[in-house]
Formats: sequence, C-alpha cells, structure tokens
Amino acid sequence: MNDDALSHILKAVGDTTRRRILTLLVQERALRVTALAAHFDMSLNSVSKHIKVLEEAGLVTRRTVGREHFIAAELEPLRLTEDWFGQLKSIWELRLAALEEVLVSQEEEMDELELTVSRTIAASREKVFNAWLSPKTLARFMRTAADGLEAAKVETDPVKGGRFLIVMVTPEREIPHSGTYLEVDPHSRLSFTWESPHSLDDSVVTIDLVPLGENSTELTLKQVKFRSEQARDGHVKGWTAILENLGTALG
Repeated sequence: MNDDALSHILKAVGDTTRRRILTLLVQERALRVTALAAHFDMSLNSVSKHIKVLEEAGLVTRRTVGREHFIAAELEPLRLTEDWFGQLKSIWELRLAALEEVLVSQEEEMDELELTVSRTIAASREKVFNAWLSPKTLARFMRTAADGLEAAKVETDPVKGGRFLIVMVTPEREIPHSGTYLEVDPHSRLSFTWESPHSLDDSVVTIDLVPLGENSTELTLKQVKFRSEQARDGHVKGWTAILENLGTALG
C-alpha cells in the first residue's frame, strides 16, 4: 500500500466541498470549472483551489479544450482506501473472533503456553538464515495450504529494532502479520515479536540454526505466549507447514 498516496486521498476527501465536487463529477461526468463553481457559494478562485487538491491526490483529471478546462472524476485511486478499510475490517473481525475464543475458554496461564517446531533443512545455515530475511523468499514459504493462506505482500527491515510485515490472503480476506526484530545474529539466531489477530501482541518467535553439514541445517522454532491452547495448537500446524514449505523452497 502506498502510504503517501493514501494520505493525500484521505486529506482530499476530508473536506465537505471537495466531496461535493467529486459527487457532482460522478453524476455529471466532465464539467467546466465555471459550471462546477456555479454549484457553490464561493469564488471561482476558491473552487479552483479545491480542484487543485483533488488533482494532486489523483482523484480528478483536467482536459483543456481551447480556453475551457473540463474536470472529470478519476475514482481508481480510491481503491487504496478500499484496501485500507478492508484490512481494518479484517483485523477487527478477527479480533472479535479471538475475544470470543478467550471468553468461552477456561482460565489458564497464557504466558506459560509455548510451542517448539523443528525440521532439518537441506541447505547451508547461511542460506536458511537469509531466507527468513528476504521478502522474495519469505513470500514463497510463508503460507499454509490447509487454510488456503498465501503471502501476497512481504516487507522486511532485518536489523534489530526493524519491522516486518507479511500480509497473508485467502479468497475472502487479508490477514496482516507483523513484528519487530529483537535479535539478528547471522547465521545462528533470529528472534522477533509476532503480532497477528490469533496471537498476543507480546508473543515472541525465536529461530535457532545448527549446522549438521555443508548443506544441512537443523532449524528449531520456538514461540511463546498464546491466547489459548487452541491458538497454540493452530500455530503448531501453521509453523509446521511453513517449515515444510521452506525446505521445498530451498531444496
């Protein structure tokens, strides 16, 4: 998502007059600037300034015929706002589902819940370590076939304190996963927070790599803190599938 473009669009449509201009243009198609100004109790210059803001946000286009300027609506950029609101809706719906899960489950010490998943990867320790930091490679193995999840967008800033974003998608919704790198120790250990609708915000994932040979690496993944045993068990299945995908991607 282009955050700068989204900010310009939200700022442009945050004004009542500019929203009315867009509505008129959608209803009437292209209009002369003077015709648009006739709908408002303000000067032509003031209307022109509003049109300028909409142009800068990419929401209107201008066509000049002789001395006349025709303005038309361009609604394609609004898909950015649809995507953003869709992501917020997905987060909210999943948060509500997670809350319901917590309320109906028995009392338990969530901080003590943890998981460990291990796998031998037929690749060097350096290659396995770098795979977790490369957006291109992450997109290949960060998916769970059982749930139909695929990584449609991956961003990383692989330094201590840096952030990552992995947006997984199904035919129905987008599910963002993000976190902060806590430890980046080439090529033996990687640790990061794991923020997803199905885990606690302070959940931490640690990956340890031990070389077994020139092209063989033992990978051990640990994650701590879950909302419930059911959530922990779901993550075991998810990480198991992901490590299988990693072995295939590097094989």
